Amino acid sequence: MSELHKNLRKYIIPAMIGNAAFFLLTIVDGRFVGNGVGPDALGAVSLAMPFITLFSALTCLFNVGGVAVASVRLGRGDTEGANQVFMHSLLINIAVFTIFTIAGVAFPEKIAVLLGANETFLSMVAEYIRWYSVFLIPTSVFYCLNQYVRNDGDPELTMVVAFVCTGTNIVLDAVMIYVFHKGIGGAAFASGVACTVSLFVDLTHFICKRGRLEIKKFKFQPSLYKKIFLRGLPEMISQFASTITTFSMNNMLITHLGDLSVNAFSIITYAGSLFSSLIWGLAVGLQPLYGLSYGANDDRSLKYYFKTGRIIALAGGGILLLLTFFIGKPVCVLFGAEEAAYSIVSSAMPKYCLNFVFTAYNAVTGAYLFSTKRTQYAIVLNVSRSIVFNYLCINFLPHIFGYDFVWYTVAIAEGMCTIIALVLRKASERKGIIYQ
Repeated sequence: MSELHKNLRKYIIPAMIGNAAFFLLTIVDGRFVGNGVGPDALGAVSLAMPFITLFSALTCLFNVGGVAVASVRLGRGDTEGANQVFMHSLLINIAVFTIFTIAGVAFPEKIAVLLGANETFLSMVAEYIRWYSVFLIPTSVFYCLNQYVRNDGDPELTMVVAFVCTGTNIVLDAVMIYVFHKGIGGAAFASGVACTVSLFVDLTHFICKRGRLEIKKFKFQPSLYKKIFLRGLPEMISQFASTITTFSMNNMLITHLGDLSVNAFSIITYAGSLFSSLIWGLAVGLQPLYGLSYGANDDRSLKYYFKTGRIIALAGGGILLLLTFFIGKPVCVLFGAEEAAYSIVSSAMPKYCLNFVFTAYNAVTGAYLFSTKRTQYAIVLNVSRSIVFNYLCINFLPHIFGYDFVWYTVAIAEGMCTIIALVLRKASERKGIIYQ
């Protein structure tokens, strides 16, 4: 087995398994909410998702951007420079999400209204946002440490952390919902505590000095944030694709197809979270390999990792799509959905999840571009995905082709962006890969 192949196994497999464990957390959380609170609670979580995705998008800006800069520096042997980036990422997480915590705890009802919650969902959405916000600081620090632990040569620990987080969340979900009857707020509380526990597991990497990075005093350099934000911007924009998609889909469904379709969409997004987790795991696993290869000016390794990543993305996306033709009803039963939603989910799931074939390719290409200092190309790709094509397709195509056509719109948007991804990569390499 070649060294390149070993590196792929070392980084990609733990990342995908770890993300699949987080998917299990989402599934169990959804099952507890659906069966223990009711089907409307699943719709409430779906309506709250843009707030959660905004949080995730900002953590990408701070953390994915940071590890992209740090991995190139580690590839060059600049450990002190990489550590500076790490500490700046940690600081910005704590500062920004202190503000978010205050807003989410103090004004959850106003946020719920902004997210489009009607009388059916308003109180539940507000409750979920309030308790989710309580744990934003430890959750953001957990996400930060987890990203850097992986890039610091310890991807196996991040896989262990994923299982710790999942196991803790499962136990607390059962206790909060079935024992204490805390409803949807209890589910948010369970998730927050699970991330807090996982934070302390991640800290063992630094306490035991398993890598090159350390938590220590550092010289504050405001200019460093320009590099971090620039490199993280493409992935933050990519996260907004999910926010805009969820918000636009919920708005279209609740306006034209009714509350039942919103509940059905929440079931589909829970199932689709498996696909998203595997795709994200693939891209996250490849990112440090791209960065280290680029920092070392290793053209052969960089091309190998990208080529293999694309093959895995396309093959995996096709396999996942095939599964959707068989899992509609079982997924509905798993989440305790109303029987009336069965036919909607079974029919709509393959149409909606067709997008993941294209999403996988786009995610791998986006990670490749921003990890190799082609940030402007990655930004164009991810802006096209989130702000342009997803929004336009979801909000306009159903008015032309009928409102049931909404289930195809995300796949059409991502397919158009795959063409853009191919063009951008070719344009960025017309003179070969430029190392800076």
